[in-house]
Amino acid sequence: MKIGEFAKRSGVTVKTLLHYDKIGLLKPSQKTDSGYRIYCEDDFLKLQQITTLKFIGLSLNEISHIIHESGENLENMISIQKKALEEKKKHIDAVIDVFNKAKNKAKINGFLDANNLIDIIKITNMESRVREQYKSDKNLNIRSNLHSYNINKVDFDKWCFNQISFPEKARILELGCGTGKLWFKNKESIDKNLDITLSDFSKSMLKIAKDKLKDVDYDFKYEEINMENIPYDDESFDIVIAEHMIYFASDIEKALSEIKRVLTFGGMLYISANSCETMAELNKLAEKFDSSLGIDNNGYSSRFELENGDAVLKKHFNKVDVEILEGKIIVDDAKTVVSYKASTIQGSSMLVGEKKKEFTKYLEDHIKKNGNISITTKTCMFKAMK
Repeated sequence: MKIGEFAKRSGVTVKTLLHYDKIGLLKPSQKTDSGYRIYCEDDFLKLQQITTLKFIGLSLNEISHIIHESGENLENMISIQKKALEEKKKHIDAVIDVFNKAKNKAKINGFLDANNLIDIIKITNMESRVREQYKSDKNLNIRSNLHSYNINKVDFDKWCFNQISFPEKARILELGCGTGKLWFKNKESIDKNLDITLSDFSKSMLKIAKDKLKDVDYDFKYEEINMENIPYDDESFDIVIAEHMIYFASDIEKALSEIKRVLTFGGMLYISANSCETMAELNKLAEKFDSSLGIDNNGYSSRFELENGDAVLKKHFNKVDVEILEGKIIVDDAKTVVSYKASTIQGSSMLVGEKKKEFTKYLEDHIKKNGNISITTKTCMFKAMK
């Protein structure tokens, strides 16, 4: 069929089809000598994939990569798209829940205060910004660089590992494994009888973790998982580990409910988080520099932290203990501090161009006056038993 009929049958405009052809996203099956584009039934499959992936929120470049380079067969492609749509639905449900809560508060108070508006902004913005943040390990490495100035030289991942009690032949699931650094840094201490599954919602991170751990003498399993929909049966694991990531869940309560479901009776959740005191001095400097930028806080991590995590966990778990690790960053390099803030979700869009230069100059002046920047670090490990 010619482009006009194909457009009419599919409900997509001719202009859109011409654009897809131009960028190589959807080429017609053939072109006549006269230059007419001819489409066939198979092209509907390609167009369906494009429209579904666009609906999910992917860019045309991302869609092109999936369609042309994934090598998935038809059944797998349909399964992948269905899963992605289910995740989209869950995110929309979480957004609706926030709006309902805001509506109820507005009904009672007669207005929406700033906190209600902030909740709406964060939840509607969260998914795409978090995915963008963790496409590679670049931002994680930048943030690790600032923490290398910590005068408390206890390695965080070794500290976390030592907090975990591993039963013999335990089945372990790590959510949000990132680069796999927890296991890489403790590779000499891994019991070969453990059954360890590393997961992340980012395919890129899983690839990085696999590469980082390829020479570690252990056969890790890898799984792409959204923590709000863990694809395992009830009581599949003895231990679940979640390092600094639970606050990225659109629905934290749903994520914890899923974790509890897959844990055995007596199973343990080890979940690390920051304190609201973490980065307090840096946040205060950012506020004095320009409070309108929104970089004077710890971002999403405030959704689950030392100060509120205990109450949240006790809704789901019988017993909750906590261990705390404190430290102090002493740094005299303004660029390292600016890079840290610019690597965060909010900072990546606000600390650019002239604004980034101005903030660097602001911190350089502070260092000249005070000798350095002193920044509190305070993190914790919750130990929750089912």
